[in-house]
Amino acid sequence: MGNLKGVNFLVLVSSLTLGLGVKVAAEPWNKPIPEPISESTPQTIKLADQLSKAGAKMFGAHWCPACKEQIRLFGKQAGRKLNYVECGMPDRYPLQVKQCSEAEIKTIPTWTKPGSKNLLGVQSISNLESWSKL
Repeated sequence: MGNLKGVNFLVLVSSLTLGLGVKVAAEPWNKPIPEPISESTPQTIKLADQLSKAGAKMFGAHWCPACKEQIRLFGKQAGRKLNYVECGMPDRYPLQVKQCSEAEIKTIPTWTKPGSKNLLGVQSISNLESWSKL
């Protein structure tokens, strides 16, 4: 019975913590490229959502300095929302590397979106905002 009381206490504390609006840990970073250190801004979170709705993909590689810089511009929270395709780890991500090959990616980072021309290299947030609306 002693363990059950501890569980009830934990549930109560968790409920109180959530009710007070205390930040709960966000979902873990799920990309092979390193997680940015910086927090996202409302602007970059909105852009990441917009890019996702538009079907945009960022093709990159975990070892690519320009790709890391592109992700850094978005920050942690927005970076999690990006449709990132890893082109540099065929043993771990063969299906993603196949997407890179099928999309004929020659430069990284490359941004693609259905019905639009590709963007090559690191893009500014404002450039991606304009491109995502086209």
